[in-house]
Amino acid sequence: MADISKSYCLNHPDTPAVARCATCGKHVCAQCVVSRNGSSYCSKACADSAANTAGRVNSAVAAERNIAARARIRTIVILIILAAAAAGGWYYYQNHKDEVNSKVNSAVKKAGNKVQKSMDSSKQTIQKGVPGDSKYKRDREGAIK
Repeated sequence: MADISKSYCLNHPDTPAVARCATCGKHVCAQCVVSRNGSSYCSKACADSAANTAGRVNSAVAAERNIAARARIRTIVILIILAAAAAGGWYYYQNHKDEVNSKVNSAVKKAGNKVQKSMDSSKQTIQKGVPGDSKYKRDREGAIK
């Protein structure tokens, strides 16, 4: 804190100050100082203002803790639900392996067939688009040889 040894009370200009108000920062002498909860104030109004502010701050901190606790609980519940779903899926797979594997293999085979058809179609489109006896093709083939 700042040195108040050379400061004087605002209410008693000839009396040295012993403290600064924790709310407004005014210098006060021993006769004017109002002490509450280990802090010095210049008046009852400043002390009351500090108490009200402390109450609001404490309320806001408690609300923030409550919100954080709810978020943690929500996260835990979601993780439990996901773990239960994963365990259920694993249990189903263990009891129906053949059925699941055949469905997966069938789906993979269908997807592979679709990809192959798409590749064949693209290849045919490209071959139709480039004439086999074009001057460009002959030049390129001649450059490679």
